[in-house]
Amino acid sequence: MPKDKLVTVIDVGSCKVATIIASITEERVSVIGVSTVLSKGIRKGVVVDIDSAVEAIAESLEKSQRMSGFPVSSAFVTVNGSHIESINSHGVVAVSHQDSEITEDDIKRVTDAAQAVSLPSSREMIHVIPRDFIVDGQEGVHDPLGMSGVRLEVETNLIHGSSPAIKNLAKCVIQVGVSVEDFVFSSYASSYSVLTDTEKELGTILLDIGGGTASLIIFCGGSPCYSSVLPVGGQNITNDLAIGLRASLDVAEKIKLKLGKEDEIIKRTAFPTNEEESVQISRNELDVSEFNLDASTISRKLLYDIMKERMRELFTLVALEVKKANYTGKLPAGIVLTGGGSLTYNIIPIAKEVLKMPARIAKPRGVTGLIDEIEGPAYSAAIGTLIFGAKQIKTQGRQLSPRGNLVPGFIKGAFGWVKSFLP
Repeated sequence: MPKDKLVTVIDVGSCKVATIIASITEERVSVIGVSTVLSKGIRKGVVVDIDSAVEAIAESLEKSQRMSGFPVSSAFVTVNGSHIESINSHGVVAVSHQDSEITEDDIKRVTDAAQAVSLPSSREMIHVIPRDFIVDGQEGVHDPLGMSGVRLEVETNLIHGSSPAIKNLAKCVIQVGVSVEDFVFSSYASSYSVLTDTEKELGTILLDIGGGTASLIIFCGGSPCYSSVLPVGGQNITNDLAIGLRASLDVAEKIKLKLGKEDEIIKRTAFPTNEEESVQISRNELDVSEFNLDASTISRKLLYDIMKERMRELFTLVALEVKKANYTGKLPAGIVLTGGGSLTYNIIPIAKEVLKMPARIAKPRGVTGLIDEIEGPAYSAAIGTLIFGAKQIKTQGRQLSPRGNLVPGFIKGAFGWVKSFLP
């Protein structure tokens, strides 16, 4: 362990705050500490109450540190919210080396040229992702390092967000004594843990459905080309159920979870091989006697209809975003669903019906260790950020995403440490 490097991820969502600590070697990323707590002070992916958010982050961080046995000084943090947008930009420079061989400095200069776009002062760059390089008019170059040429161009995807929203999130993390190593857009992070290279190359939509939002990213030609965040998530389904059933939000959430669990049981026992596997659950009515409602049972069809309408709304919004990005009919790999909301009953048939494309639900992969608690789709962004961070740390001389006018990480950590002693 002493020779291993550590990477920490803090996934701040509308429903949960997850902290994962992992050791990284050349061969693997191994989780050694993980904690999930109920989110507070976060709405639709954005901080609305700093004190409450700090409390939730501190609780999650403390538990994960206790499990791993290692202190945390810096972390990669996920960022989300409807303020996230993306644009595609083009950069061009002349190759500076005397023998016309492209160097790392040339690649950095052309990338810097591509991100020199006019953004309002209230916007901040999160990711600058090279999509395709062009060397002397030759397109489709993925890595121009060492090639010969006199003119280097690049197509990039720039993901940016609201500077105040990002600063507020950074402030919450700093106040628990941790510096921000880098911010990672949640659906871009999820792509590291759930998408295959083939899907990225052919063209696909990745939709990470969280509690308050659904973050979307479109891949084509192996790289991101469009990003957006929709203000619809799993909590909207819970709200609809609460209204339709005249129940509290807590009861509606419990009914939604119970419905999903029983449906899984029904699917597994549709063709029992012996008496022990036969199911005693009604296929038409859901028993809700434990929740003290007016009725002891509720029609499953009623629950499905309520949930179906909200899912239709979500995928209609996705279709509009695809049309806005001009990729309608150009994504043969279809849509990949992940995030906690992807486990909503019957979501795949609805996605196929509305979007007219293939659909699948993806679970995160790519890490080892203490992963029993984080194997589900709800942790795709956290595990993806872990893989993203591990690659950044392994790469010598890595260049992290520009943080605009945010204070550098080590200064932020020192500031947070000093602030903890102030009244």
